[in-house]
Amino acid sequence: MGCCCCQAPLACVYCYYDCTSTLNYRLSMLPYRTWKSVTWFVLTWLLTIGLVVSAATAYWLTGPEDSQGDQSRWGFIEDCGFASNISNADFSCNGFRTEVNDIVLIVVMALIGVGVLAMLVLATVSLVYCFCDTLTACGRSFHSMAGFWQAIAAVFILLGILAFPMTWETGTVRGVCRTSSRFQIGDCTPGWSLYIAIACATLSYIVGVFSIALDSATFRVTKFDSMESLDTYKQSSY
Repeated sequence: MGCCCCQAPLACVYCYYDCTSTLNYRLSMLPYRTWKSVTWFVLTWLLTIGLVVSAATAYWLTGPEDSQGDQSRWGFIEDCGFASNISNADFSCNGFRTEVNDIVLIVVMALIGVGVLAMLVLATVSLVYCFCDTLTACGRSFHSMAGFWQAIAAVFILLGILAFPMTWETGTVRGVCRTSSRFQIGDCTPGWSLYIAIACATLSYIVGVFSIALDSATFRVTKFDSMESLDTYKQSSY
């Protein structure tokens, strides 16, 4: 049975069992030894921080000010607005949101929450990768797995953002935007939290695709007829 080896600079040899339990040999890039992989690592962490900040802040929508100049605002965790949609209603902040009764709002929060949590998990694993020579599953390298994971997480967040206007008719949003309805933003304007979420989710998808491309461009497969020829190749590579 022949075996194969993937050749790359600054690489180390390891063997793995793929999903068909076939023993293979390949050369794997050492963690973050190229400017492309370092760029991916830094961008992933920056985008993850941006998404967490966006999800945790109450500036997805900003509404009118009250008589004292307080800015009404809405976020997934808390909102500050008016007790009703009349002009002289009392202004107050509701604090940490503990109850969500609208099914559409629950779905949107779930989509965005799952996406942000997936990005946090990926960022944590990327730190663990710093201390590993290789990280693979079923014969796929870390960059390939990470890119796929990152792209899927970004899609979840973008789907939540696309569905976000459907939540503008809920009571919590109308408490801030007064005359808002589904797809009608009322007295509000999009806040900086929403813009950060859109930018970071879009860039996360692009960076994820870049990571998959980085993996495919990293390796060149060389086939061997025997284990002896592989051993000879490995000795000549060091």
